[in-house]
Amino acid sequence: MKLVMFDMDGTLTDSVSLDDNCYVQAVEQALGLTNIVTDWESYPHASSNGCLMEILRTARGHGPTPEEDRAVQHKLVALMHDMAERRNKRTVEIAGAAASVQAVLDAGHAVAIASGDWQLTAHHKLRSARIPFEKLPSAYCDVSHVRTEIMQTALVRARAHYDVMEFDRIVYVGDGAWDVKACRELSWPLIGIGREAQALRLRTLGVSHVLPHYKPLDEFMTALDAAQVPAN
Repeated sequence: MKLVMFDMDGTLTDSVSLDDNCYVQAVEQALGLTNIVTDWESYPHASSNGCLMEILRTARGHGPTPEEDRAVQHKLVALMHDMAERRNKRTVEIAGAAASVQAVLDAGHAVAIASGDWQLTAHHKLRSARIPFEKLPSAYCDVSHVRTEIMQTALVRARAHYDVMEFDRIVYVGDGAWDVKACRELSWPLIGIGREAQALRLRTLGVSHVLPHYKPLDEFMTALDAAQVPAN
């Protein structure tokens, strides 16, 4: 059985610009911080709690307490809800994403989600984008701020969920430089999702197959067999 593991932000959900803005506002409003660096690639671990850890260490010399972590999560959900209700700006799917998840399942493959978001905020976005996630094994940054550990946790949960010892092939689908780095470390093939400058960036980083979205669906399904581990 093949396992297709999806990242979320920028991969299944088109929420990057909205999420960046709401994330920064959530940290500012929940913790009273300012001048937050938004070059997420500059952070050691590009996950929601990994970035929060570095932001607080820089500002206050320590990582977040559990209470601070929860405060940012709940503020972020509240801000996204407000954006949707008052400004009609909500998380939507990357074109064809929901259909691609179902198509992979229909083809007899396993599907999992591994995201650097918190579970609380991830589920809010997945519901908004109408991605069918409720019955899928998944892991979020609640289990670790390290991307590879999130992915490996999702793998363990996928093995249990689908009752297999090992998958014949694991393909990750992601959009960021951190996804490229993680797939190199794990020796997992990667399909990149990105357009224009982002697509060029992914190709420059050694991603063999980069698609702007999931339409036409047959191109994505073909890439599942052809994708390679990102070249160094």
